Amino acid sequence: MKRKFFLSSLILLTGLMLGSCNYVFSYKVPAYPLNSGGGGGEEDGEYGFEDTGVEDAGSYDIKIWCDERISDLMQTQIGNFQTHFGDKYNLNIKIDEVSEGSAASSMLEDVDSGADIYVFAQDQLSRLKTAGSLAAITGNIHDAVVKDTEEDGIKAATLNNKLYAYPFTSDNGYFMYYDKRVVPESDVGDIEKIVADCKANNKTINYKIFSDGFYAASYFMATGCTSTWEMNGANKFSSYNDTYNSENGVIACEAIKFLKANNIFGSSDDPSKLGRDKGLGACVSGIWNYQYAYDAIGENLGCAPMPSYTVNGTKYHISSFAGYKLMGVKPQTDSKKVSVCKRIARYLSCYTCQLERFNVANWGPANKKALSEPAVLNQPGLKALREQKPYSKPQVQCPSSWFGSVSTLANAVQKDSSTEQIKAMLQSYEDNLESFLLE
Repeated sequence: MKRKFFLSSLILLTGLMLGSCNYVFSYKVPAYPLNSGGGGGEEDGEYGFEDTGVEDAGSYDIKIWCDERISDLMQTQIGNFQTHFGDKYNLNIKIDEVSEGSAASSMLEDVDSGADIYVFAQDQLSRLKTAGSLAAITGNIHDAVVKDTEEDGIKAATLNNKLYAYPFTSDNGYFMYYDKRVVPESDVGDIEKIVADCKANNKTINYKIFSDGFYAASYFMATGCTSTWEMNGANKFSSYNDTYNSENGVIACEAIKFLKANNIFGSSDDPSKLGRDKGLGACVSGIWNYQYAYDAIGENLGCAPMPSYTVNGTKYHISSFAGYKLMGVKPQTDSKKVSVCKRIARYLSCYTCQLERFNVANWGPANKKALSEPAVLNQPGLKALREQKPYSKPQVQCPSSWFGSVSTLANAVQKDSSTEQIKAMLQSYEDNLESFLLE
């Protein structure tokens, strides 16, 4: 259910957030001053706010979309912003719970009725820009964002040398959660050993390799398979370069045969689906499920980069997608309103707010200073994600149907599939790619 919050320019903020133990987030809502933690200051210029080009004082109705896990925190952060600028703005802000996975598709369906400020995954940047739903970031705000953000985050938010979004998190990838009582640390680097440990302890591995191409692609990317897609001016996919139908694709399928021969894989990336001590040995998921993983496993929770698999004596480190969540501002006919929205987005993506989201929900910052905080460096899931990064591939635009085709391919491979049968499956996969054009 979506909850909606209406905030006036006068908000009473209470409470003090305490660092959570074991890096397990709670849903307590903090109330920081605007310059908390050294990430901001009392002067607008420290955020690049002087770069609006217009005098934007006034009254505005603004709609923001964000994930339900941070909607309470977002409410407080907006309140902090308004408390600081209450003498300049009279803001009526509505916060709707729309995840970054749904925000882009909703915006593309109807830009006019979409949010003024919203969070989305980086692979949707090009489509959103082409659809006219992203206002470019320029001048001092641009310079402040570039100065404060890690380089890959700026690249993820840039098209044709223009910055179109505010890097919001740097954690949109996956790694391995595991139960230390089931899988010893010495085994976490080898999928065959992890499977053996889980089977011996009658435990399940939640790894959506047979039901979600986002995860199934990890086995193919491990051998060097790639699939890149280009779009035309009408925001449709017009061409592709795909190497899954290759010897490297055959190798990946040979490795998948081992998984099919050991049928202990759950069809979810949510560790809570099995619950604590009720069957979960390991789970491939992201930092967004850290709380659920802790609830499922408890103090024995371990986090590690993706393991390797072996085919014909050669090891292949299982890959993953890695990306950023970005915050976008919708263009407005009212230049003053878009100016205010840019100020708000800049604040919501600054050091202070990124660190607050880490403390409340374990979301990984993209802000360089926040990334250097000891608590962030030592968070087990984010640490595993950093260790996985050399083996990950950037999340890039592709047809939504492509993910389904990859999971279908993985599902088609059986434990007794011959090499010739695998090649036929790969050819069938390739033959189907043409149908995704103009999607």
